[in-house]
Amino acid sequence: MTEPDLSLPRSPLFEIQKEGGRVAFGEVDGWLMPRVYENIKMEYLAAKGTVAVMDRSHCGRLRVTGAKRLDLLHRLTTYDLRGIEPGQGAQTVLLTEKGRILDDLRLYARQEHAYLVTSPGNQRRIQEAIERLRFRDDVTLEDLTAGTAMISLFGPQSAHLLEAASRTGHLEQTPLHHSVSLSIDGARLTAARTSGVGGLGFDLIVEARAAPTVWKGLLGRGQPYGASPCGEEAYEMLRIEAGLPRFGRELTEEHNPLEARLDAAISWTKGCYVGQEVVARLDSRQKVSKLLVGLYLEPGPVPDPGSSIEAPGKEGTPIGSLTSVAPSLDLRRVLGLGYVRNEHSAPGTSLVVASSGDRMTAQVAELPFHPAHSKTAS
Repeated sequence: MTEPDLSLPRSPLFEIQKEGGRVAFGEVDGWLMPRVYENIKMEYLAAKGTVAVMDRSHCGRLRVTGAKRLDLLHRLTTYDLRGIEPGQGAQTVLLTEKGRILDDLRLYARQEHAYLVTSPGNQRRIQEAIERLRFRDDVTLEDLTAGTAMISLFGPQSAHLLEAASRTGHLEQTPLHHSVSLSIDGARLTAARTSGVGGLGFDLIVEARAAPTVWKGLLGRGQPYGASPCGEEAYEMLRIEAGLPRFGRELTEEHNPLEARLDAAISWTKGCYVGQEVVARLDSRQKVSKLLVGLYLEPGPVPDPGSSIEAPGKEGTPIGSLTSVAPSLDLRRVLGLGYVRNEHSAPGTSLVVASSGDRMTAQVAELPFHPAHSKTAS
């Protein structure tokens, strides 16, 4: 096993994960994180059928304080944040003035502050962008990433495991993006309801020194719920299957939120926010020229992200690009995500991916991918 690069930033859970058995660590978004525990298939199946426990401490965490914190974020981002009460939350996007994506954010409102969860490694950029635009608002942003950990639960047993570990009931009824305060073996944390990787999930934000207690508490009580730790490689398969865009791949300043299918994070009635005029114009004039799509790829060499996508018979004329690719254990084939021109985005459309001298056929798929659809795509 290759020795991990200890010069990279590490999670507060690094030492306890090393103690837990064979873990393959590697670079993930600039951090040293678990890529694989002992069995990728077990990790993958737990997220789908029971519960997977994942260290996602490399995601950015900002604490926003000040009486006008939600007013400020409402003015700057795409979602309507007026009237959000403590314990509630939202998905919202911060854009450039040209309507391009800076990040897809999760906001969790608490009594005295709000958490903003950013993509891995992107918290300083988001903090700086907000501070440039806050003018005279008495709002403070604090980067909590190094002093906290974030543990994610994915799968249908997520709420039941969290209830058992925290001795709290009815967590399965927590609405999406809402958050509650809990305690696991004396360690206080904030648990926010998420969609996981296409289903039930929770993000747990906890102080770094208490994170090992929470990790042990979850996995120690996890056997009756089929709990398994989950690494990056299984997560990437699950993410692509679910059609979830990722920062640095599908979410970049080359794309706007309509192209990335982030419509659920956009309010069409709230009025101004950064980039709003561009987004409204693209929508009203139907000027979105490309869309994020799923791709079923033919068996054979796995193409590289960044490979060009072409129409059949149009060699050398790109109509899009591949952004992510991974095998699916459930669908038993290689899946991809990519952007293609609108006229080539309908499910069932045949395309060609050109990668490192190889040309392979692909077929556009509906997102999220679904096992029932894969048989018709070969």
